[in-house]
Amino acid sequence: MLTEFFVMNRTDKDAMQMLLLYKEFSEYFVWSPKEKMWTRRKQRTVIGRVVTCHPKKGERYYLRLLLMNVRGPKSYQDLRKVDGKCCSTFREAAEKRGLLHCDNNLVECISEATNYQMPYSLRRLQATLLVYCNPANPTELWKQFEDSMSEDFKILPSMNAKDIRFMALNHINDILHLMGHDINEYNLIPEKIKPSVVARETNDCQFERNIIVREEDLLLERKLNTEQRKAYDTILNRIFSNKSGAFFIDGPGGTGKFFLYRALLAAVRSKGFVSLATASSGVTASILPGGRTAHSRFKFPIDIDEQYSCNISKQRALATLIRDAKLIVWDEVSMAKKKVIETFDILIKDLMDTNALSGGKVVVFGGWLEVLHSRRNNSNVVAENTLHTDSFVKNQKELELYYNTRLLIRRFCNFVDSCLSKSGLQTKAGKDLKRSTYLCDVADHNS
Repeated sequence: MLTEFFVMNRTDKDAMQMLLLYKEFSEYFVWSPKEKMWTRRKQRTVIGRVVTCHPKKGERYYLRLLLMNVRGPKSYQDLRKVDGKCCSTFREAAEKRGLLHCDNNLVECISEATNYQMPYSLRRLQATLLVYCNPANPTELWKQFEDSMSEDFKILPSMNAKDIRFMALNHINDILHLMGHDINEYNLIPEKIKPSVVARETNDCQFERNIIVREEDLLLERKLNTEQRKAYDTILNRIFSNKSGAFFIDGPGGTGKFFLYRALLAAVRSKGFVSLATASSGVTASILPGGRTAHSRFKFPIDIDEQYSCNISKQRALATLIRDAKLIVWDEVSMAKKKVIETFDILIKDLMDTNALSGGKVVVFGGWLEVLHSRRNNSNVVAENTLHTDSFVKNQKELELYYNTRLLIRRFCNFVDSCLSKSGLQTKAGKDLKRSTYLCDVADHNS
């Protein structure tokens, strides 16, 4: 399409006389995809538009800039010609034509983006322009599009104009840090900007309060087995009767602990309440709806010692979020150190101003008590640091799941059995699979 535009400027009389910009060309000519050529437009007025291009695309961006400003070019070389001399790059040509001496091209770039990009993307674009395009007046560039770039923060409650501005600037600063720069290099505002933990935390907490519950999660309640249903009803009755409680969902893999968590989280969130989903490992946290690692959510350090105490201020947004939570789920808790659990208990009691178990909240721990936490070069000290020895566990109500749904799926057993047979492995796993197949036979017989 573009090369045929050059051809038309060399061969078509009308095109040669009109000296059109590339974006104007479709107003007078129509492109035929089958014949791959331009023909004169006979009816219907249209508005031409050139596909946008991000500044970090380099030469492609400067080619677009030239096409938007140079009339009637006959070739790529013609675009690069300035005062009879052919420049080696499109950027050099744009510089010599004076297109980069002011910020008009950057203003146009952001202005176009505001028509279809979200504020988050606009802030990323602003950071990219600051780093790669060296705007002549970055302050004016920010002032001109400040409202568009901070629009998503305006919906947050109790936020004044200054707070909104700094939240947007802090986000731009975070992006610039990933690029090896700092926002204070560009003097967007007179004040120095420091990375704001509070600003990021407020946005994060707002996201937590607005998690959308998927319809499929709401239907999980109907699929619970007898053991899961008993645990589900017990926990929800405690939540909606405004009573506290600490529960431990104990069971090996395949008994449906994760399935139960999803059903509980969906039930509470669907009624407009806050539920915090956490896990000891990042992998498990990533598959929990709205999940975070316990270290990330409650701000525990990775290496926690005996002298550590949690330092979440009661005035912080995170503290308010934890206080408002109707349910806290913590999976794989048996992999955590005893000190982490003790610190969590102290934190909840401190934020809730009570010495009641679990701070008067409903907390659901989960895992398999036969699993110990990971520790390199461990000795007997491992047992002393596990959840098993903590008095906190002894005060919890244990809800055990025995019914292993994986073993009762015949296709799963047959599939794993066939994999072992093909690999020629004769291990204890093979015997376990035979026992699993036997369980399938028993289940089929009983049904």
